[in-house]
Amino acid sequence: MTNANAGAMDPAPDRSEAPPELTDGVPDSCLVCTVRGDWAHFRRIDRTVTKQTYRLPPRTTVAGLLAAIVGVGRDEYYDVFDPAVSAVGIEAVGDLRTMTQPSLGVGTNPKETFGTVGKTRGKGISVSFPDTTDNRQIHSYEYIVDPAYRLYIAVEDEAFHTALKHHLERGTSHYPPSLGLSELLARVETPESGVEHDVTAVSTDDETVTVDSAIPEAVETIIPSAGASHHVERLPAAMEADGRNRRTTEFTDYAFTDEDALKASGDGLSLGEVDGRTIAFY
Repeated sequence: MTNANAGAMDPAPDRSEAPPELTDGVPDSCLVCTVRGDWAHFRRIDRTVTKQTYRLPPRTTVAGLLAAIVGVGRDEYYDVFDPAVSAVGIEAVGDLRTMTQPSLGVGTNPKETFGTVGKTRGKGISVSFPDTTDNRQIHSYEYIVDPAYRLYIAVEDEAFHTALKHHLERGTSHYPPSLGLSELLARVETPESGVEHDVTAVSTDDETVTVDSAIPEAVETIIPSAGASHHVERLPAAMEADGRNRRTTEFTDYAFTDEDALKASGDGLSLGEVDGRTIAFY
């Protein structure tokens, strides 16, 4: 699979890199980086009034963040991150403390709070804009404080892989990466040992495996431990363009913790070892 747009955003377009190959969902190599910021908000799609956040960035959000780094358009990277040709591991780094804050916003409903100027007697150009003199709307946002996530990324799209690797190595980005909202900018860090790392497939024959990353499809695989807590969230995992919009096509349940590694049965998991850490790819 080739994404022509990704190649156009490569800071070193004359170079090429061999993309990883996936076997049973486990890549033979992956790119590693850590994204962190002061705040994050990954809005839960099952809430309409209170703007609560997922504690773990959905796989679709991770794909959008990486597409921003590469500079691919909004609806042009969904195929690159199709689970059949890509694998992503997500690991929470540090705690996942949340805080709720009220926020005042300008109404953006064109039928209620917009003003219009220009275009007299049916001629000319009219411009619509939010009426900033109207009453503001108050919303409560839940944020994650000081979030940090280590990402393990493998895509079979050669152009996207090459462009992303070059951007990570150079510390550059085509668009500013953010953590859920455009105002919540992210810092991207790479390991001193390099951006690209080999992945060794982990046998899932054992009854119990210890996993350092978040565990997808966790409802039937997670093994609770006495005295250890973990979260489970149902997150969007894949999406596709739908005319002028986009829609989620796949969800999966992720188990994760900001404490010790989790234990799980290996059934159905795509596990790989990266620098001595066991990562569950999806």
